[in-house]
Amino acid sequence: MPPSVLIIDDEESVAWALRKACERDGYRAAVAATAEDGIAQAKRRPPDAVFLDVRLPGMDGLTALAKLKDVAPDAAVIVITAHGNLATAVKAVEGGAFDYLAKPFDLDQALDAVRRATASGGRKPPVGEKGEDKSEETGGLRPPLASDGELVGRSPAMQTVFKRIALVAPTDACVLVSGESGTGKELVARAVHANSPRRDKPFLPVHLAALNPNLVESELFGHTKGAFTGADRGRPGLLALADGGTVFLDELADIPLPVQAKLLRVLERQEALPVGGTEAQRVSVRVVSATHADLSAEVAAGRFRHDLFFRLNVYPIHLPALRDRADDIPLLAEHFLRRFADGSTLLAETIEYLKGRAWPGNVRELRNALEHAAIVARGGPPRPEHFPEPMALPPGQTVRDRLAAVVREWVREQARTAKATEPAGLYQALLDEAEPALVGEVLRQLDGNRLVAGRWLGLARATVRKMIRRHGLDDGNETDGE
Repeated sequence: MPPSVLIIDDEESVAWALRKACERDGYRAAVAATAEDGIAQAKRRPPDAVFLDVRLPGMDGLTALAKLKDVAPDAAVIVITAHGNLATAVKAVEGGAFDYLAKPFDLDQALDAVRRATASGGRKPPVGEKGEDKSEETGGLRPPLASDGELVGRSPAMQTVFKRIALVAPTDACVLVSGESGTGKELVARAVHANSPRRDKPFLPVHLAALNPNLVESELFGHTKGAFTGADRGRPGLLALADGGTVFLDELADIPLPVQAKLLRVLERQEALPVGGTEAQRVSVRVVSATHADLSAEVAAGRFRHDLFFRLNVYPIHLPALRDRADDIPLLAEHFLRRFADGSTLLAETIEYLKGRAWPGNVRELRNALEHAAIVARGGPPRPEHFPEPMALPPGQTVRDRLAAVVREWVREQARTAKATEPAGLYQALLDEAEPALVGEVLRQLDGNRLVAGRWLGLARATVRKMIRRHGLDDGNETDGE
């Protein structure tokens, strides 16, 4: 008999598409529109795999997950949701879900999940060290934490971040968080710690760029009395102070080469040797590190040890820039506004302003801008004029530099998310991304004069008209004359 798949989802179109895809792939498929019906079907005939939606009429999916495990303990459950967040992802993983998919998802992605699920023979995913499930020893389903709650987002990119945090948190694996400044790398580190078995032990953030390069070794590993001039007494290092917990190493590329070798020893042998000491101390720490630098380039240049890089990069998590998840801007803005002006609302014109503004400082800049606007608005709804002027470019950086950096990051993102072995059609895809902003801003500069816009763009007026129609840029104010 071919493997069987049970689809529990009240959206008829989603259930139909999943059923047809599974049947075409050789599976037997059944559908239930409620959790209660799905549990009854699973009790009568246990399936090999289950697609389980989170939001269902009656019993919700996460409650149903535990009941499904009772009636069909060998079934691999794939949780699906259109309203995912970190809490949902953590509860799904800790509840024994085999995988977690955020809607909208590709059918190929769903089929890949069910193939892996049925090939595993009902085994649970390797959510714990060496593949063991640690849900019992971590207290089962518990309220997940995400620091200040600023890990907010419904975009597919953030759903991926939530899923990766949920999968790695119960383990002791090293995590390397990458992303631009202001995207929330420390929040990810705190969320990993808060949802791990180490959550009751210390979390120590270490901002390496702020440390004197000559003192990094002493700060991390401690020192003995007389180890150097001024060391009139011994002092434990940050690694020892975090024993049993998590150390967050921010700006990883700033670790001096000599210190990198000692850090590797901590990761490999859980031993830290103080400066001036002859006997290593046993330490049990989980290391989460972060960088906005290209560590691969640092390794190639000889400034970062390749063995340390591979040891720290066991499980990478990439945080998208805010421009790459612009649909999350209203959600983030509402979240921050509740903090700074509870009861106030965002006007439609303010939302459009926020979505159209560049945020080179990412979520951190958006947060600070909302705080500024809430102060100026004095209890009223913030308007575009209440926000601070956009960030100036860093010293020495030109708009051309920033544009080039954005293009490079865009190419890297396409390479990371390509569904095939390599991305395709990048040139046209970049034009499609850039064209609306280019044409729209030119029209704004010229008060909608299409004839002059054509001259600025070096295009015929008819071509400009087509671009305006294609991208929905016609706001009724355009003119064809000089």
